[in-house]
Amino acid sequence: MHANNEIGTMIDLGAVGDICKKYNALFHSDTVQTMGHFSFDLYNTNVHYITGAAHKFYGPKGTGFMYVKTGFSIPALIHGGSQERNMRAGTENVAGIVGMAFALEKCYKTLVEKTEKLWALKNYMREQLALHIPTVHFNGEITPEKSIPTVLNVAFDCGEEDAMLIFYLDIKGISASGGSACTSGSDIGSHVLAALGLPPALGRNAVRFSFGIQNTHAEIDDVIEKLKDILKIGVASV
Repeated sequence: MHANNEIGTMIDLGAVGDICKKYNALFHSDTVQTMGHFSFDLYNTNVHYITGAAHKFYGPKGTGFMYVKTGFSIPALIHGGSQERNMRAGTENVAGIVGMAFALEKCYKTLVEKTEKLWALKNYMREQLALHIPTVHFNGEITPEKSIPTVLNVAFDCGEEDAMLIFYLDIKGISASGGSACTSGSDIGSHVLAALGLPPALGRNAVRFSFGIQNTHAEIDDVIEKLKDILKIGVASV
């Protein structure tokens, strides 16, 4: 992963690529979280394959792409027709492809202003959480050099009584998650947070907040107020 989908921490794509080149290893990077939000120089980066998903940069859901560096290849995913240079048989989703290309082009035309707005939102929420929620714990890197502006993962040291925190947020109209969409329905906890050394009880109270260009500071203020109210509910139930 170029950036982790739960905590937003980024790897140094160039450094990893150089290691792979040194040991003659093929390098594929999942850039789903960073495509459309990060400037890539694929010509000068030792990466052979990258993948992206349109819905992460405001394109149509269900559409994605793979970049394959010149001189390299991948085996066919679906056999039959000769579409996609014999790599994936089946009629292409033309509308999805066009929508994805348009969204990606628009994201990169507005990359600087969009990134500045997203970082302003993330930093504001981090500051407000630290100011109003004394039990908050920030997971992963939070600086622009080592993380993405679209994800902020936090945990609240409020006891197991608040394991229903996501449910309470949903009831109050706040869309957040306890992890990535890939792990929805799992009750074993986050392997990412466990790898960071977060205690299981604290990990069960982790929330991933995501930011988009349509979000506002007023919405963050609303989240903070509702979080304060929710955490009071948890304390009252002890």
